[in-house]
Amino acid sequence: MIKKSDRENGAVMLEGMIIMVLTMLLLVWILAVGFLYYQRFLLTAVTNDAAAKIAATFNNPESDLIMGYIETEDLAYRDLYRGFSKSSLVDANSGKADAYIKYMLKRTNFTGTIDEDSVDVKVELIQDSTLRRHVKVHTTCTFNTPFGSGLEIFGMDSQVTYEATARADCTDIIDYITTTDFASYQLGGNGVPSKVVKMVNSIMKIFNHQYAKH
Repeated sequence: MIKKSDRENGAVMLEGMIIMVLTMLLLVWILAVGFLYYQRFLLTAVTNDAAAKIAATFNNPESDLIMGYIETEDLAYRDLYRGFSKSSLVDANSGKADAYIKYMLKRTNFTGTIDEDSVDVKVELIQDSTLRRHVKVHTTCTFNTPFGSGLEIFGMDSQVTYEATARADCTDIIDYITTTDFASYQLGGNGVPSKVVKMVNSIMKIFNHQYAKH
């Protein structure tokens, strides 16, 4: 004959097992959903970073994408009309962006999380005006979510495909250096205005003075 205390102990044990199983399922689901948000954030961050780096080195496809370093010989033989859109530059930068994004996604995830065959990177050069352009990078990637089995229990997919788009102004650092060197030369090279700059300033002061009178 089963005593009443034994029945109560068995009921408590059964209830504890049910609660433990539900708690484990909930924990797995929370971990899986956390990875979903992490993967989305990661893809966006990597795409933004790639767009900024590609925009900064777009006219110098031989340069290092991360550091921006380029050999002197490569600068000496650059195309004079590199500022115009050319398919060769787009193709070269597309390859650099694809390799960089795949490398970063692989290094920041667990082994087997990234389906490398599903990673698709597209780079576009968009002309905003005569001298202004920007780079557009679009990335698509399929992730195998860790603890994805917990999502399948709740009717969700363990594999998720995300898309991210980033844009960045395309600037040529060599043009910037040339402009600042020209301004420094006009200032005499040591911050002191040259005779040409002084003359222009004097003329502008006369015009401003006459305009103020009227």
